[in-house]
Amino acid sequence: MEDGLSRYKSQIREVINRNALVSLALAKGFNAFLPVYDGGVDFILYNEQTGDVRKVQLKGRWMIDKKYLSRDIWIAFHDRGHWYLAPHDELASMAADYGFTATSSWIDGGAYSCPRLSKHMLKDMEPFKFETLEEVSEEAAGG
Repeated sequence: MEDGLSRYKSQIREVINRNALVSLALAKGFNAFLPVYDGGVDFILYNEQTGDVRKVQLKGRWMIDKKYLSRDIWIAFHDRGHWYLAPHDELASMAADYGFTATSSWIDGGAYSCPRLSKHMLKDMEPFKFETLEEVSEEAAGG
């Protein structure tokens, strides 16, 4: 049974992460929709009150990829207890400022990722940070 479970670990982790992020987005007035086909969009967030639509690609860390450029995709990732949701093209612009787009990873490989945000990146990502799940859960419970 262990072999069967380990095959699905990454899929299970993705579902758990998606549900965590969707819970946070619900608290901000968004509803979530799953596309029938994943062509680079894991799920779609829509806020009926504001009309905001966010095509979300869920990642395990801050990252940029040339295949997401100019597609209005938002990258969701977790770092140090917080979820972030930011427009990919804005992340790519930040990456250019950080010098990441001058690396062989970006130039030759077409992607760049950071396992952990630097202090400077944390500051830049502040507008895209969600409250913690604990904060949202407590507020929803009336605490």
